[in-house]
Amino acid sequence: MSRHQNLLLLQGPNGPFFKLLADRLREFGASVTKINFNGGDSFFYRDSSAIRYRDSFEAWPAFLRLLIEERNIRAIVLFGQCRPMHQIALSLARETGVSVAVFEEGYVRPWWITMEIGGVNHASQLASVVPATLPIYPQVQRPRSFRWGFTRMAWYSFLYFAAGLFAHRLYPRYEHHKPFGSTEMFRWLRSAYRKHLYRSTEREIIASLLDTYGPDFFFVPLQISTDSQITHASNWKDNDAFIKATIRSFAAHACESDLLVFKHHPLERGHADYATAINASAEHCGVAGRVLYIHDGHVPSLLKRSKGVVTINSTVGLQALYHGVPVCVTGSAFYARPGIVEDVGMDDFWQEHVEPNRQYFTRFYRYMMHTTQINASFYVTSSLRAPRREFGPGVLMRFAGAGAAMLLFGSGEAPSFVEKSVAWLTYALHAL
Repeated sequence: MSRHQNLLLLQGPNGPFFKLLADRLREFGASVTKINFNGGDSFFYRDSSAIRYRDSFEAWPAFLRLLIEERNIRAIVLFGQCRPMHQIALSLARETGVSVAVFEEGYVRPWWITMEIGGVNHASQLASVVPATLPIYPQVQRPRSFRWGFTRMAWYSFLYFAAGLFAHRLYPRYEHHKPFGSTEMFRWLRSAYRKHLYRSTEREIIASLLDTYGPDFFFVPLQISTDSQITHASNWKDNDAFIKATIRSFAAHACESDLLVFKHHPLERGHADYATAINASAEHCGVAGRVLYIHDGHVPSLLKRSKGVVTINSTVGLQALYHGVPVCVTGSAFYARPGIVEDVGMDDFWQEHVEPNRQYFTRFYRYMMHTTQINASFYVTSSLRAPRREFGPGVLMRFAGAGAAMLLFGSGEAPSFVEKSVAWLTYALHAL
């Protein structure tokens, strides 16, 4: 990216990744401009050079166009291509010939991140390749692993929403692409509680599914209800609609000995629960005893035991193909390529699931890994992993001080008792 010399960073993943990226790019001689849109952005990108965008969404296109011209921006870097601000940036970049580097969570997880030019997921260049014509790339090397990635991601998200909430008067016109209020912080706390709860309550169910002599089942990985992959790359309104249609199709066309297993997305554990919708649909379709709903479990192991996977366009489908498991894609997915994913509808899939062509998938997988995947973590870097003192008293004071300053001096109005309590709880929990 540094070859572009003049780069513009928009919103990145929750946490310090974009700040570290900017520092690294400057080491290579690039000029980097960063725009912060809310208190969460400013909290993790604390730099006097950063631009605070406080104007309206309607004024954004003109502001961005002028900035690109004034600073001779040659590349835009962002995370989350479907965010409204980013959609405008992508459109303007195409119009002005500016390159766009899009980051996303790894197509292969947990030790990879995705970076593509122009777009990711349904907008990826992978969505147009023909596996049979791809060159044969060498085997992918064993990746470096990163500990505590999910834990850090959860804490960074918690802090991001907390900072955004308490500094919202500094960015009065900002509208986040996801819920952005005090309830969001409590949902992350509830997520941590539920994680430990489900680990114990679902142990026997998962053990039976993983048993070699256990029941035959189809695996359905649910996606985050607000996922852009649902809203921008499928015909489904939401998860509820997908769940009802899947159960209805399963009841009418699957073998009577088969089970249907829905798995909740780990990042939505504290935000939603589909037990009522699943149980009601299963009861209505007469398959109440054949439909299960789990929140935990080792996904690769569950995939290997399953007869097939039904998904909207989750990257779990890619994992399934890696293990030779048939996949039914009901939305738009970059990996649904000829010879890899059969073009059959959900009703036929229960009886006509075909294993992916191993040769074609190997070509596609290695091409994808070499051209779009980076062995790294947004949330764990060498500068963040090593010093144990990061979690000492100094950090407590730093986070508490930043929170107090944002809350007490940045808003222009006196915060409520609840806001004060949540603020101090947030920063104290993180430091501890």
